Amino acid sequence: MKQLMKELQESNGGHVFYCFNELDTYIHNETMFIISGVEQGNDIMVAENDRIFPFVYKKLQAQLNEEQLKKVHHINNFDFYCFEGNFYPSTMVDYFLKNVERYQDSDVSLQTWGHVEWGKSDHTLIDDITEYEKRANQIVADNSMISVCAYDECRMNPALKSLLMKHHGVFMTDEACSIIAN
Repeated sequence: MKQLMKELQESNGGHVFYCFNELDTYIHNETMFIISGVEQGNDIMVAENDRIFPFVYKKLQAQLNEEQLKKVHHINNFDFYCFEGNFYPSTMVDYFLKNVERYQDSDVSLQTWGHVEWGKSDHTLIDDITEYEKRANQIVADNSMISVCAYDECRMNPALKSLLMKHHGVFMTDEACSIIAN
């Protein structure tokens, strides 16, 4: 994870689609992403659920000092992705953009980690996720930032996975990562 983050930093950022299966590996990778970013002097915005984040934070507390921990900004991912119980791409993009804009005239860079989850499924969900990722991809590119979008593989169908591959530059699993040629 640290090597990937270093390479992305040197190449002006990247939008990572992380398709995970194993929760312990996921927690490890999220923790390493945060530590790597903080060690580079970046702030990290983490959209994670309240069930997983305490495990991540405990690992962070063991490796980062108090000043470094202040660079980690957590928001509950359901609050971020499921405003009023629904997945609204425009609301999420506006919120994402507001956070990114705070760093545009700053010496500090922002990296983001988002565990994308949603409530009940319906026929428009794939379109909504695709619209959000398409717009987020442009924001990431325009701001030369590193952004990881993590999806639990058991919640994705093949059509969604295929569409997500089109809106990310890097594909990551629990075991490997590769550049996506779009």
